Amino acid sequence: MQEQQADRIRGVLYGQAIGDALGLGTEFLSRADVSRYYPHGLRDYQQIVHDGHRSRWVRGDWTDDTDQMLCILDSLLALRAVVPTDIARRLQAWAANGGMGIGRTVAEVLASPVFVSDPHSAAREVWERGGRHSAANGAVMRTSVLGVWDLGSPERIRCNAETVCRITHCDPRCVASCVAVCLAVGALIGGRPVAEVLQTAAEAAETHHPGMGSWILEVADQPLEDLELDEPSSMGFTFKAVAAGFWALRQAKSIADGIEAVVNQGGDADSNAAVTGALLGARDGFSSIPSRWVTGLRYEQDLHSRVDRLLGILDETVP
Repeated sequence: MQEQQADRIRGVLYGQAIGDALGLGTEFLSRADVSRYYPHGLRDYQQIVHDGHRSRWVRGDWTDDTDQMLCILDSLLALRAVVPTDIARRLQAWAANGGMGIGRTVAEVLASPVFVSDPHSAAREVWERGGRHSAANGAVMRTSVLGVWDLGSPERIRCNAETVCRITHCDPRCVASCVAVCLAVGALIGGRPVAEVLQTAAEAAETHHPGMGSWILEVADQPLEDLELDEPSSMGFTFKAVAAGFWALRQAKSIADGIEAVVNQGGDADSNAAVTGALLGARDGFSSIPSRWVTGLRYEQDLHSRVDRLLGILDETVP
């Protein structure tokens, strides 16, 4: 594997974790609340205010977004394949052992008696019981590692993203979101230009949810404030996280600029910034991430060890 590829792969997973950990500081806040909490903007974990919500985590810790991504990664490292029932088992074990921040959709699916044996059926039953309305961001927020696995095979990346998304979220909008982000991550690691990456992501999303392709290209060029990431009734919608990530991919000059801009918009900021960090990490690489954000992660050594193991496996398989 080329050194630059390895740097970008490490950037994906660290970018996800860092965006998540910093985004916790403004999660569920409006932009006005963010200004009151952080008059000069949130830029560092140690600034995070410990109110009733945020005090459940230590500063520099990531939330359920990255915990769930690590369930996927650990399954890949153990089995060297995408096995939905094993990922489901790991998600259930994580949730049962103090997992914090679990969203409503994931919680309902995890509660199904058939979740571990047939997660896709469990997720579909929950979706249909809810009138097929729910398209939350609980799948796309954890999906970054699937853009790294099977690198060099867009069809395998697409299939893996669909399969793992449907473990908890079977709405076509969720599937389209995961496919678009994962294919973008893989293409960026391969060094393809941003304009081409956006077009690829848009075309793939369109096959799952008509109209999403043109929407991706539009939101990437909009002012960030126009995305209304803090809008109360839609902040947890899968499209919000996708919009934040592709906006940053197109417009952010650096990974720090992109994560900070998204975080300071409030809303479901940890999920939005997790997607943003993963995409920008794939574009710019681990070497572009501010060192204080890396060393300030509470479980940085655990993440470092896992990424090293992943790179070792990929080095055997990636041309």
